[in-house]
Amino acid sequence: MVSVALVPTWFTGRPMILWAPLLGQWFTRMARGQTKYRVRPLAPRPAGTLGLPGDAARLRVLVDDKTGAGLLHDPRSRTLTAIARVEPLDSFALAEGTQQDVVAGGWGSLLSSFCADTSNGVSRVGVVLRAVSDGGEEINNWFQEQGNPDMSPAAYEAYRDYISVSRTDSIRHEAFVTITLNMKSHGVAALIREAGGGVAGGAEVLRTRMEFVRGQFTEAALRFNSWAGSDDVAVLARTAYDPDAQPELESHPEVGRSLAGAGPMALDESFTYFRTEAGYQRVLLVVEWPRKPTTAGFLQHLVVAQVRHTFALICEPIPTRKAMSQARRASTSAETSRQWENKSGAVDSVERKRERSALAQEESALESGHGALNFAGMVSVSGNTLDELRVATEQVRTAASRSGCELRIIGGEQASAFIAAALPFGRGL
Repeated sequence: MVSVALVPTWFTGRPMILWAPLLGQWFTRMARGQTKYRVRPLAPRPAGTLGLPGDAARLRVLVDDKTGAGLLHDPRSRTLTAIARVEPLDSFALAEGTQQDVVAGGWGSLLSSFCADTSNGVSRVGVVLRAVSDGGEEINNWFQEQGNPDMSPAAYEAYRDYISVSRTDSIRHEAFVTITLNMKSHGVAALIREAGGGVAGGAEVLRTRMEFVRGQFTEAALRFNSWAGSDDVAVLARTAYDPDAQPELESHPEVGRSLAGAGPMALDESFTYFRTEAGYQRVLLVVEWPRKPTTAGFLQHLVVAQVRHTFALICEPIPTRKAMSQARRASTSAETSRQWENKSGAVDSVERKRERSALAQEESALESGHGALNFAGMVSVSGNTLDELRVATEQVRTAASRSGCELRIIGGEQASAFIAAALPFGRGL
């Protein structure tokens, strides 16, 4: 009899034994009804909370009076997250390779500043790039003001029809950077008490980090637009679960800003996707990054793929001392393995040589003042039907392959992974 542990799963090829804990958790959630979510219109919601499914329902939005930012407070993990809306100063994809390296170096310096041993409390930095349906409100307003049917009635009608179609079929890109303050981290609690304590004190401490990050955006060739306010947070959640609502909400800025109504009305979670009243959503994880040296803009095929999707890069800074200790242990282990293999007569493979070289470079970079990060990349896609979802999934997988990456579907955690992958709320897996 073939052992169950040797049976591969249907979409990753990994042994079933590695999926046993996740499958157990999944069936437990199904038995408890936790894979379904329904809005209860008559049930009151606490003020400032988002109407989101799962554990994201505990998130609260607090408005900072000085900046107007809508800070996301997670009372369980005691974190505060600020969201910055940014845009590129110049086209990164069209820039020369040397200029791309300069921009990437500026962004790396920003991330490295959070890896210092002197605790600044920033536990997570996230980048979310959204490809959304373009409402075309600016073009439409200009056409309404400047268009003149008397000059050419045929051209006027043709252009008006084109704008009407492009408002739902065209895609534009939005970029957000999030910083998350861990109010429990060593050294931050004292600063919070000095600032008045509680969430208000945490907001005061986070504000200094926000100003620092804002001043560093220019080095990374980014233009700071604004801190996302409470209304912006509601719209981000609303359009993530219902992408087709984007043009309508942009056309009517007086609606769709309610935090309580930001999430879906209903959600049914399956193992590899979930469904809401607006369609189907799926989250994929970047499980393999480029194996060989590449350019700083290697992700551009995935980021600018002509499909409605979101790419999220989640970074968690590692204190310098801890990172150097980990690097030295890894180098020692690799060298010990090499000596043991030499004694046993084993051939030193190219892959092991590459691994030791990479570890040596990492240790050297840390000693030179660079920072270390734990990071993960995720992609979310959507479709009005399952067939559309399958097509979108294959499109982003193809785009990822062109970027030298591999995407795999996240199993059993789609609804919670979506919060981290599609929303700039500073969440992790």
